[in-house]
Amino acid sequence: MKTLKKIKQLENQMEGKIRKWNRGRLAGFGSFALGLALVLALLISDKSTTLLPPAQRPVISWNLDSSGQSYLKPTIDTQAITERNGIPITTVRDEPVANVGISMNPEVVLTDSLVGVAKAFNTYLLAHQEFAVITSGKRTSEGQLDIIKERIAERGADSKFPRLEDATVANTKIWLRAWEWLRRRRVPVNAPAEVPGAQVRTSMHLKGLAMDFISDNLDHTRAMLADFAHSKYASAAPLHIIGIVREPGCVHINLG
Repeated sequence: MKTLKKIKQLENQMEGKIRKWNRGRLAGFGSFALGLALVLALLISDKSTTLLPPAQRPVISWNLDSSGQSYLKPTIDTQAITERNGIPITTVRDEPVANVGISMNPEVVLTDSLVGVAKAFNTYLLAHQEFAVITSGKRTSEGQLDIIKERIAERGADSKFPRLEDATVANTKIWLRAWEWLRRRRVPVNAPAEVPGAQVRTSMHLKGLAMDFISDNLDHTRAMLADFAHSKYASAAPLHIIGIVREPGCVHINLG
Protein backbone atom coordinates (compact mmCIF):
# COMPACT_ATOMS: atom_id res chain seq x y z
CA MET A 1 0.00 0.00 0.00
CA LYS A 2 2.82 2.39 0.91
CA THR A 3 4.57 1.41 -2.26
CA LEU A 4 1.53 2.38 -4.33
CA LYS A 5 1.37 5.77 -2.60
CA LYS A 6 5.03 6.44 -3.34
CA ILE A 7 4.53 5.50 -6.97
CA LYS A 8 1.53 7.84 -7.17
CA GLN A 9 3.54 10.69 -5.61
CA LEU A 10 6.38 10.11 -8.07
CA GLU A 11 3.90 10.20 -10.99
CA ASN A 12 2.41 13.48 -9.72
CA GLN A 13 5.88 15.00 -9.33
CA MET A 14 6.86 13.92 -12.86
CA GLU A 15 3.64 15.33 -14.34
CA GLY A 16 4.21 18.63 -12.53
CA LYS A 17 7.76 18.88 -13.85
CA ILE A 18 6.60 18.07 -17.37
CA ARG A 19 3.84 20.72 -17.25
CA LYS A 20 6.31 23.30 -15.90
CA TRP A 21 8.81 22.45 -18.62
CA ASN A 22 6.13 22.75 -21.31
CA ARG A 23 4.99 26.13 -19.99
CA GLY A 24 8.55 27.43 -20.00
CA ARG A 25 9.16 26.14 -23.50
CA LEU A 26 5.94 27.74 -24.79
CA ALA A 27 6.71 31.01 -23.04
CA GLY A 28 10.20 31.05 -24.49
CA PHE A 29 8.88 30.33 -27.96
CA GLY A 30 6.25 33.09 -27.57
CA SER A 31 8.88 35.61 -26.48
CA PHE A 32 11.07 34.62 -29.41
CA ALA A 33 8.15 35.00 -31.87
CA LEU A 34 7.17 38.38 -30.44
CA GLY A 35 10.74 39.66 -30.65
CA LEU A 36 11.06 38.47 -34.23
CA ALA A 37 7.80 40.21 -35.22
CA LEU A 38 8.97 43.49 -33.70
CA VAL A 39 12.30 43.35 -35.54
CA LEU A 40 10.55 42.66 -38.86
CA ALA A 41 8.10 45.53 -38.27
CA LEU A 42 10.95 47.95 -37.60
CA LEU A 43 12.82 46.82 -40.71
CA ILE A 44 9.74 47.22 -42.91
CA SER A 45 8.95 50.64 -41.43
CA ASP A 46 12.51 51.87 -41.94
CA LYS A 47 12.64 50.56 -45.49
CA SER A 48 9.33 52.13 -46.50
CA THR A 49 10.47 55.52 -45.22
CA THR A 50 13.86 55.48 -46.92
CA LEU A 51 12.28 54.61 -50.26
CA LEU A 52 10.61 58.03 -50.36
CA PRO A 53 12.54 61.09 -51.55
CA PRO A 54 13.59 63.35 -48.64
CA ALA A 55 11.03 66.02 -49.59
CA GLN A 56 8.16 63.52 -49.48
CA ARG A 57 8.99 61.60 -46.31
CA PRO A 58 6.00 61.62 -44.02
CA VAL A 59 6.13 63.70 -40.87
CA ILE A 60 4.39 61.89 -38.01
CA SER A 61 2.17 64.09 -35.89
CA TRP A 62 -0.37 63.46 -33.14
CA ASN A 63 -3.96 64.43 -33.85
CA LEU A 64 -7.21 64.28 -31.89
CA ASP A 65 -10.31 62.66 -33.36
CA SER A 66 -13.88 63.77 -32.61
CA SER A 67 -13.98 61.72 -29.43
CA GLY A 68 -10.83 63.31 -28.06
CA GLN A 69 -8.69 60.22 -28.60
CA SER A 70 -5.22 60.84 -30.00
CA TYR A 71 -3.96 59.01 -33.05
CA LEU A 72 -0.97 59.10 -35.36
CA LYS A 73 -1.40 60.79 -38.74
CA PRO A 74 1.36 60.91 -41.38
CA THR A 75 1.46 64.23 -43.25
CA ILE A 76 3.45 65.37 -46.28
CA ASP A 77 5.27 68.67 -45.85
CA THR A 78 4.62 70.55 -49.11
CA GLN A 79 4.56 74.25 -49.96
CA ALA A 80 2.64 75.69 -52.89
CA ILE A 81 4.22 78.34 -55.08
CA THR A 82 2.45 81.60 -54.21
CA GLU A 83 4.52 84.14 -56.14
CA ARG A 84 7.05 84.51 -58.95
CA ASN A 85 9.44 87.45 -59.34
CA GLY A 86 7.69 89.01 -56.36
CA ILE A 87 4.30 88.95 -58.12
CA PRO A 88 1.49 86.95 -56.42
CA ILE A 89 0.11 84.01 -58.42
CA THR A 90 -3.62 83.40 -58.56
CA THR A 91 -4.94 80.26 -56.87
CA VAL A 92 -8.11 80.44 -58.98
CA ARG A 93 -7.37 81.40 -62.58
CA ASP A 94 -8.37 85.01 -63.44
CA GLU A 95 -9.30 85.70 -59.80
CA PRO A 96 -7.14 88.35 -58.05
CA VAL A 97 -5.16 87.34 -55.00
CA ALA A 98 -6.19 90.49 -53.15
CA ASN A 99 -8.62 93.39 -53.53
CA VAL A 100 -5.76 95.76 -54.35
CA GLY A 101 -2.54 95.32 -56.26
CA ILE A 102 -1.47 93.09 -59.13
CA SER A 103 -1.41 89.30 -59.51
CA MET A 104 -0.97 86.92 -62.43
CA ASN A 105 -2.17 83.56 -63.67
CA PRO A 106 0.19 80.59 -63.14
CA GLU A 107 0.94 80.07 -66.85
CA VAL A 108 2.10 83.66 -67.44
CA VAL A 109 5.75 84.08 -68.44
CA LEU A 110 7.43 87.45 -67.85
CA THR A 111 10.83 88.70 -68.95
CA ASP A 112 12.82 90.90 -66.58
CA SER A 113 11.57 93.98 -68.45
CA LEU A 114 7.94 92.86 -68.20
CA VAL A 115 8.43 92.23 -64.48
CA GLY A 116 9.60 95.85 -64.16
CA VAL A 117 6.44 97.09 -65.93
CA ALA A 118 4.22 94.86 -63.78
CA LYS A 119 5.80 96.12 -60.55
CA ALA A 120 5.51 99.76 -61.63
CA PHE A 121 1.83 99.21 -62.46
CA ASN A 122 1.40 97.47 -59.12
CA THR A 123 2.64 100.60 -57.33
CA TYR A 124 0.04 102.59 -59.27
CA LEU A 125 -2.72 100.12 -58.36
CA LEU A 126 -1.82 100.19 -54.67
CA ALA A 127 -1.86 103.98 -54.64
CA HIS A 128 -5.33 104.02 -56.22
CA GLN A 129 -6.73 101.03 -54.28
CA GLU A 130 -7.34 99.07 -57.50
CA PHE A 131 -6.47 95.57 -58.75
CA ALA A 132 -5.64 93.82 -62.01
CA VAL A 133 -4.64 90.33 -63.13
CA ILE A 134 -1.97 89.64 -65.76
CA THR A 135 -3.28 86.96 -68.12
CA SER A 136 -0.46 86.90 -70.68
CA GLY A 137 3.12 88.05 -71.09
CA LYS A 138 5.80 86.59 -73.31
CA ARG A 139 4.58 83.78 -75.57
CA THR A 140 6.22 81.20 -77.77
CA SER A 141 5.22 80.72 -81.41
CA GLU A 142 3.60 77.43 -80.41
CA GLY A 143 1.60 79.20 -77.73
CA GLN A 144 0.41 81.81 -80.23
CA LEU A 145 -0.66 79.04 -82.65
CA ASP A 146 -2.62 77.40 -79.82
CA ILE A 147 -4.59 80.63 -79.44
CA ILE A 148 -5.55 80.50 -83.14
CA LYS A 149 -6.71 76.91 -82.66
CA GLU A 150 -8.75 77.95 -79.62
CA ARG A 151 -10.43 80.82 -81.48
CA ILE A 152 -11.37 78.52 -84.35
CA ALA A 153 -12.81 75.95 -81.92
CA GLU A 154 -14.74 78.65 -80.02
CA ARG A 155 -16.49 79.60 -83.26
CA GLY A 156 -17.29 76.02 -84.22
CA ALA A 157 -15.18 76.21 -87.37
CA ASP A 158 -13.09 73.10 -86.77
CA SER A 159 -14.59 71.35 -89.79
CA LYS A 160 -13.41 74.17 -92.06
CA PHE A 161 -9.81 73.50 -91.07
CA PRO A 162 -9.59 69.74 -90.37
CA ARG A 163 -5.79 69.66 -90.30
CA LEU A 164 -5.38 72.64 -88.01
CA GLU A 165 -5.54 70.70 -84.73
CA ASP A 166 -2.32 68.80 -85.51
CA ALA A 167 -0.58 71.66 -87.32
CA THR A 168 2.75 73.04 -86.13
CA VAL A 169 4.21 76.51 -86.65
CA ALA A 170 6.12 75.13 -89.64
CA ASN A 171 2.82 74.15 -91.34
CA THR A 172 2.21 77.73 -92.50
CA LYS A 173 -0.24 76.82 -95.28
CA ILE A 174 -2.55 75.18 -92.75
CA TRP A 175 -2.69 77.80 -90.00
CA LEU A 176 -2.43 80.80 -92.37
CA ARG A 177 -5.88 80.05 -93.82
CA ALA A 178 -7.35 79.80 -90.32
CA TRP A 179 -5.66 83.02 -89.23
CA GLU A 180 -6.94 84.90 -92.30
CA TRP A 181 -10.45 83.54 -91.66
CA LEU A 182 -10.32 84.94 -88.11
CA ARG A 183 -8.97 88.31 -89.25
CA ARG A 184 -11.79 88.73 -91.77
CA ARG A 185 -14.19 88.35 -88.86
CA ARG A 186 -12.24 90.93 -86.84
CA VAL A 187 -11.08 88.43 -84.25
CA PRO A 188 -8.06 90.08 -82.55
CA VAL A 189 -5.33 87.47 -82.89
CA ASN A 190 -1.88 87.78 -84.44
CA ALA A 191 0.15 85.26 -86.41
CA PRO A 192 2.67 82.96 -84.69
CA ALA A 193 5.39 83.54 -87.30
CA GLU A 194 6.35 85.49 -90.43
CA VAL A 195 5.27 83.95 -93.74
CA PRO A 196 7.29 84.85 -96.86
CA GLY A 197 5.06 86.47 -99.49
CA ALA A 198 2.11 86.93 -97.11
CA GLN A 199 1.09 90.03 -95.23
CA VAL A 200 0.89 88.76 -91.69
CA ARG A 201 1.16 90.59 -88.44
CA THR A 202 3.04 88.70 -85.76
CA SER A 203 2.30 89.13 -82.09
CA MET A 204 4.33 91.49 -79.93
CA HIS A 205 3.96 88.82 -77.24
CA LEU A 206 6.55 86.76 -79.16
CA LYS A 207 9.10 89.55 -78.65
CA GLY A 208 8.27 89.99 -74.98
CA LEU A 209 6.83 93.44 -75.72
CA ALA A 210 3.18 92.91 -74.82
CA MET A 211 1.00 92.09 -71.83
CA ASP A 212 -2.70 91.38 -71.26
CA PHE A 213 -4.70 92.43 -68.20
CA ILE A 214 -8.17 91.86 -66.81
CA SER A 215 -10.22 93.10 -63.87
CA ASP A 216 -13.91 93.17 -63.03
CA ASN A 217 -14.38 95.92 -65.63
CA LEU A 218 -12.26 95.92 -68.80
CA ASP A 219 -13.18 99.49 -69.76
CA HIS A 220 -12.00 100.61 -66.34
CA THR A 221 -8.82 98.56 -66.76
CA ARG A 222 -8.13 100.30 -70.06
CA ALA A 223 -8.64 103.70 -68.42
CA MET A 224 -6.27 102.76 -65.59
CA LEU A 225 -3.56 101.64 -68.04
CA ALA A 226 -3.93 104.86 -70.04
CA ASP A 227 -3.63 106.92 -66.86
CA PHE A 228 -0.68 104.83 -65.67
CA ALA A 229 1.11 105.33 -69.01
CA HIS A 230 1.35 109.08 -68.34
CA SER A 231 1.99 108.87 -64.60
CA LYS A 232 5.11 109.17 -62.49
CA TYR A 233 4.84 105.45 -61.75
CA ALA A 234 5.40 104.49 -65.41
CA SER A 235 8.60 106.54 -65.59
CA ALA A 236 10.30 103.98 -63.32
CA ALA A 237 9.48 101.07 -65.67
CA PRO A 238 12.10 99.73 -68.14
CA LEU A 239 9.49 99.69 -70.96
CA HIS A 240 6.71 102.14 -71.73
CA ILE A 241 3.21 101.67 -73.13
CA ILE A 242 3.01 102.58 -76.82
CA GLY A 243 -0.40 101.09 -77.55
CA ILE A 244 -3.54 99.96 -75.70
CA VAL A 245 -6.25 97.75 -77.23
CA ARG A 246 -9.50 96.86 -75.47
CA GLU A 247 -10.07 93.29 -76.70
CA PRO A 248 -13.16 91.12 -76.01
CA GLY A 249 -11.54 89.20 -73.14
CA CYS A 250 -8.71 91.44 -71.93
CA VAL A 251 -6.90 94.75 -72.30
CA HIS A 252 -3.78 94.36 -74.41
CA ILE A 253 -0.80 96.71 -74.23
CA ASN A 254 2.21 96.99 -76.53
CA LEU A 255 5.47 98.15 -75.03
CA GLY A 256 8.59 99.78 -76.36
